[in-house]
Amino acid sequence: MNGLRRTALCGSLLTALTSLAAPAAPAATPAPAVVPHPLVVVGGSDDDAARFGPQLDAELSRHDVKVVGQQCARQFVAARPGGSCGGDEQCLAELARSCGGQRALYVSVYPFRPQMVFVGKLVRSDGLLERSVSNLEVTRPKGRLRPEMIRPGIEKVLTEGLRVETLDLQPLVAAPAAAAAEAPASGVPAAPRAEVPPAAVAAVASRGASGQRIAAYACVGVGAVALAVGTALFVSGKSDEDAYRQTLDPNGQRPPTPEAAAAQDSLRSKSTPVTIALVAGAALVATGVTLWVLDGSKPEGAHVELRPGPGGGTLVMAGRF
Repeated sequence: MNGLRRTALCGSLLTALTSLAAPAAPAATPAPAVVPHPLVVVGGSDDDAARFGPQLDAELSRHDVKVVGQQCARQFVAARPGGSCGGDEQCLAELARSCGGQRALYVSVYPFRPQMVFVGKLVRSDGLLERSVSNLEVTRPKGRLRPEMIRPGIEKVLTEGLRVETLDLQPLVAAPAAAAAEAPASGVPAAPRAEVPPAAVAAVASRGASGQRIAAYACVGVGAVALAVGTALFVSGKSDEDAYRQTLDPNGQRPPTPEAAAAQDSLRSKSTPVTIALVAGAALVATGVTLWVLDGSKPEGAHVELRPGPGGGTLVMAGRF
């Protein structure tokens, strides 16, 4: 019995020493956070910003990505020129550092086209562009553009373009002191609040004129010249018509005189060019305006209108380009 007791005691001591000598299991590293830049709606209004902005947040919530600093991000971009980082990598890196994240996520959309275009960037807090995707096109459904229609494009940016769920999310830099100061002072963690970031509205970048728009300008220009020529011939023909009418007899018949015949020939020679010039000019102007209206690359809010000029004798084209 004493031998058994001594054996059990030795085994217990050996187990205790082994457990003390074994290294402690490393604590699980918390998933580093991503700071999302508010969704940038290119060419949109403030109403579009309010409607489309929450769609990015909704898509991020469906993926295994830790998101922080939405309120901080809104304040950060509000202080930037234009209310957005505009895809600038240094600005996005500063956004990540200021709002306590390891990376900043930037997504923009051109929604007002048959093919919606999306751009995405993932920038580390040290300024390195980690992943990016540009000119990612998604067909826009017909009808009025509703907020949920851009969700497939955002999901495509996150999954196929940036592949956020496959990131090796290891901490890159220590969280700044400013972010730690924002944490609640009490030991009881604050209840998470759902944040709905609005979209940042960016003005349409200046781009060169498209081929369709150049053709529209050419048609309108040539048509305007044709209308001007036709109008001039029409005014000139009025004098010939008056001269011809003076040669008619009281019954409205042309007398068989050389003067009446010459006046009639002059009137006929000018009536056909007038008709051709006016019809061709109107058709070219209409074609140019149609091409310009259908051009998807023109700035939002631009318009063209045709209105009669003073006295009703001319047509004036006006608008904002």
